[in-house]
Amino acid sequence: MSILLSPGPVRVPEKILLAQAEPMITHRSAAFTELYGGIGERLKNYLNCEEAYVITGSGTLANETNVLNCCLPDEKMLCLTNGEFGNRLIELGETHTNVESHSLPAGQGWNLERAKELMDNTDAQVFGMVYNETGYGVMNHSKEIFKYAKDKGMLTIMDSVSAWPALPYDQKEFKVDFFGAASQKALGCPPGMGIISLSKDAIERIESRGKIPSVYCDLRKHRKRWLKNKQTPNTPAISLFRTLPVAFDIIDAEGGIAAWAEKHRKMSEYVRSKITGMGLKIIPEPGFESYALTAFYCDNANDVKKKFLDDWNITIVGCKGELNGAGLRIAHMGNFRKEDIDLCLETLQKIIG
Repeated sequence: MSILLSPGPVRVPEKILLAQAEPMITHRSAAFTELYGGIGERLKNYLNCEEAYVITGSGTLANETNVLNCCLPDEKMLCLTNGEFGNRLIELGETHTNVESHSLPAGQGWNLERAKELMDNTDAQVFGMVYNETGYGVMNHSKEIFKYAKDKGMLTIMDSVSAWPALPYDQKEFKVDFFGAASQKALGCPPGMGIISLSKDAIERIESRGKIPSVYCDLRKHRKRWLKNKQTPNTPAISLFRTLPVAFDIIDAEGGIAAWAEKHRKMSEYVRSKITGMGLKIIPEPGFESYALTAFYCDNANDVKKKFLDDWNITIVGCKGELNGAGLRIAHMGNFRKEDIDLCLETLQKIIG
């Protein structure tokens, strides 16, 4: 049996997988209206947002959709990065607007103390940042930073692809306008669905602006179809959409979204304690460790990763960017099993001796 501990896609339980095997329906049917309507209402409740949509595509598509709907070509987005996915958000920004960016070295996280001066000295109209920098397992202090950006009058865009729902989040408390996540990480679904949620200010922005440079990703089209009959403007991945209510039911059965995040926090503490007990060093600086995955320094990381797969059929991944080849990441997100995590940790101990 193989064990998948990558930070997305993650292990998908059988009952979620089987939801895809139901007979096909049209996306213009009452059955799809019931399906998608239920998904949208549950997302609104979980996220505490004004509106929520699911689009067929990756988390990157969700983020680009948010950027191109929010950003005007003659404005500027301030983007704080500390890894590959922050850099990807910059790339998306540069495709659709002007970007002012600032970066931190691998393993360091953004908090308000580090971000405040940069935010006080910018003329940017939009602020964007990744909540959970997957490449190094770093959790930025997003709530305090996004609230400060919003209080300064900026529209805000959050990449929460590897964060939600493993990390605590409330759209109104965090003061996020455009939120992007994905199905294949802490939700524990197959890949292929991007999740977008909007604030009142986000809705006002997209409805008051001129041309949006996309047909597929124009959120006004998604709003129009949702408000008309809770359907999508284009043909969605219907079989994938059917997995979301099953995943939501699992989360609810374990106590809801807050309990789901707390489960991830506890597992994060457990994994870190085991790894440091082996004499290995955690990559994120204290206070910025992700709940969704644990990243640690490891000599010969590529060889160790290969040995995991070849000898034990366990998939873990290396670090990105600056630490490529110098660190490893073990994901504990979604419907992870403690016995799989324990076997992975025991195997790590064997390999490093």
